[in-house]
Amino acid sequence: MRRGIRNFASVPFLTVILTLLVASPRASAADSRVPFRGGIGFEYFSRKITWDDKTQASSASALLITGRGEIELRPGLTVDFAAGLSLSNFNGLVFRDLPITLDYEAGAAAGLLLSAGGRARLLSLDNFEIEGAARFVYSLGLKKSWPMEGFTVPGEATGKPTWVEVSAGPRVSYMVSDKFVPYLNLSACLFSGNFDLAETLGDLSGREKKHVRGKSLLEVSLGADYRISGRFSISAEAGFLPYPGGADGAVSAGLLFLF
Repeated sequence: MRRGIRNFASVPFLTVILTLLVASPRASAADSRVPFRGGIGFEYFSRKITWDDKTQASSASALLITGRGEIELRPGLTVDFAAGLSLSNFNGLVFRDLPITLDYEAGAAAGLLLSAGGRARLLSLDNFEIEGAARFVYSLGLKKSWPMEGFTVPGEATGKPTWVEVSAGPRVSYMVSDKFVPYLNLSACLFSGNFDLAETLGDLSGREKKHVRGKSLLEVSLGADYRISGRFSISAEAGFLPYPGGADGAVSAGLLFLF
């Protein structure tokens, strides 16, 4: 998993390079100002995940609260980044390779979140604009401990979830006005991570790492950007991630200020 995370970590840099290659020609010196927007963002998603070599399944969810930044390097080319807090819930994981089998039901665990992405205009047709978009999200979990109750000796369990999500695909926007822009995203989406759990019960101790993967590989979402004024804008998006036998969901919202 560590090797996979290191490979995923190169995605933000590849995203920037690829978007630079497909972007429009360089702007003139008169248009050299680089607009920057900063603000806050909120996101919630649920995921059906598999583990134990895809023989077991449960659900995971996360609430993300971030500070966001967005830079328009030139017309048609935008990169964005975010950092903040993730609250990841992996209730339903079962750890059997421990002194006492543990069914995780301790709720959300906090983590540090980093995100990077980019969008590049590929084509404009009348009122429609097609962009290529990519995003990388990494959540580094913080340790969460809770007591093991119901035993004659004291016990404690400590868990730490870590996950990455990578998505890429086309974004189609309808330029209905200068203020309101609805869009459709169609993305290939990969979710992968692990939950590291340690257990101590009297003189007994053990540790098990559970590797998880998302069942869905596709996300379809509808969203809109709305410019409140010349400097303030808000965005909202809702999507679903289908998989055999069901579908996951995701919603997000953000407020940005132009500097």
